[in-house]
Amino acid sequence: MQAKSLLYGRRVKGDIGPLNIDPRTRLPGAILGPCVSLTGAEQYYTEQSIIQNFTLGSRMKVDERTFHYARAGADLVPPCTYRLSVDCDLNAATTWDMPIQAVTLINATQINVTHGNYGIVATTVAENELVNGWIEIYGSPITNVMAHRRIIANTASLAGVPAFITITVDRPIDFAIPALGAGITVALHRSPYNNVQMAGVYPTFESANGLAPIAVAIGNFFWLQTWGHCMIAAQGNPPGFQLNSRDVYLGPAGTIIDFVAAYAAGANISPQRIGYVIGASTNGDGNNDIMLQLAP
Repeated sequence: MQAKSLLYGRRVKGDIGPLNIDPRTRLPGAILGPCVSLTGAEQYYTEQSIIQNFTLGSRMKVDERTFHYARAGADLVPPCTYRLSVDCDLNAATTWDMPIQAVTLINATQINVTHGNYGIVATTVAENELVNGWIEIYGSPITNVMAHRRIIANTASLAGVPAFITITVDRPIDFAIPALGAGITVALHRSPYNNVQMAGVYPTFESANGLAPIAVAIGNFFWLQTWGHCMIAAQGNPPGFQLNSRDVYLGPAGTIIDFVAAYAAGANISPQRIGYVIGASTNGDGNNDIMLQLAP
């Protein structure tokens, strides 16, 4: 039987004030979630912090806009506030293949993987550096099964040393995992918000992951806009200039470009769609006001 719940309080009558206003700051309010606070500190999308106040990828809703918590892998200087940013970890946000260090039993939430020099250079993994990234496990002899789990913790390891990292995942692995040498492949993926930089570092290899609302210093943490109204510099004619073309795509160095123009240029035959142009025009002027549609 459902228990009865009661809420005691004064009856509210009359005007209770403007909606969506933070009663402490008197500024437009924000909704945090899914979001995990690490310090209890507040941080708005107009602020950056050398201290990480939230887990990477945490989400904040402000009016119709969405922001995800990110770390700057380089200085984000103007014109970053009107050019798209990218994740600068190459190869699917830096995928590392590592063998299982020991047998992992069914329904385990911790997996030990051997760590050495992965990628093209020696690398050190810091404690909890991979949080809100992903781990995938597949291969023989456990054919036709595959695990893809969110990483919620990891231990530190040393580059070039055949030590192991312990990965903690959000949900149990529903099959047993054989030990080293059994043909199992483990791929680790950092959060796509771990190494945000200005576009143009790796031209033609990049995908946009957001728009920095402020200039950010290297290593600082900030809220990266991923959804909603924004203004982004156009490459050549702004989107909407081309008749009957409303979709907006990633152009060179973080600009935006019309699909027809992008395809005709031949530089990118499959440009990334990042949203659509706002407003209407009958004279072919186009518009730089964009409804960004990357991560809701």
